[in-house]
Amino acid sequence: MVNDLESNIEELLSSPGGKILHEMSQLMRKRARFFAVFFVLIFTIGYPLAGEFIAWLVSEETGFRPANITDVIVLHPVELILLKVRISVYLSIMLTGIIFSVEMARLLAKSDTFRERMKEADLKLPNPNLLAIIIAISSLALMFLGVFYAIEYLVPFLLDYLAKDAAAADLSTQWTLTNFSGFISSLVFASALGFQVPIIVILLLKFEIFEKSDLTKYRRHIWFSSVILGAFLSPPDPLSLLLVAAPMIVLFECSLLLYRVIR
Repeated sequence: MVNDLESNIEELLSSPGGKILHEMSQLMRKRARFFAVFFVLIFTIGYPLAGEFIAWLVSEETGFRPANITDVIVLHPVELILLKVRISVYLSIMLTGIIFSVEMARLLAKSDTFRERMKEADLKLPNPNLLAIIIAISSLALMFLGVFYAIEYLVPFLLDYLAKDAAAADLSTQWTLTNFSGFISSLVFASALGFQVPIIVILLLKFEIFEKSDLTKYRRHIWFSSVILGAFLSPPDPLSLLLVAAPMIVLFECSLLLYRVIR
């Protein structure tokens, strides 16, 4: 039993996939200190910036917090510190992950084992071309458009609506700092992700994964799926769901029209 297990492990390690994993683990060991230092550096820089970001977030100048209607409060002494730590950690993970992905891609591009494996599988590494550049630029542009939509329209409208709705019921409105920032960040993230719909639709049609007639035939199902996705991405209230799902549906329809023009 033990011998069989050892032989299976040796066979796995001697396989092309095992060799690639071994090369990646070697890179991780060599660059572990660099990744750790980079993570700590970003965290150190991000912590004071997180404080500035939170101050900007709760100020009345941003238009997020309705003036003279709501208060943003902290429920325990370390809530602000924990929130700044969380933001700094998320920023560090994101940037370190990007650097790690670049290093992994560089390793795989230089790996003879990986090249042999690609040849065995009759696959080719995609080369940068005009389509890839257009997709990358369009994806970034749509992401910023989604963030702009959330910050300029979606978030202020919803917060103002919720505050006035509570005031109409003769209720005083107080939001905790963590819930307030979480509400805003979830809407911004949902909008940035939802605005990627045109890229997804164009790619599905471009590479003939689906035909345009299929997407048109199942339009109602796609609309319903957008609502379900909006429910997962947005805060748990019907108005937020509608305002997150509606742009995805509109962008889906615009993508079909755009594909008809560019095909």
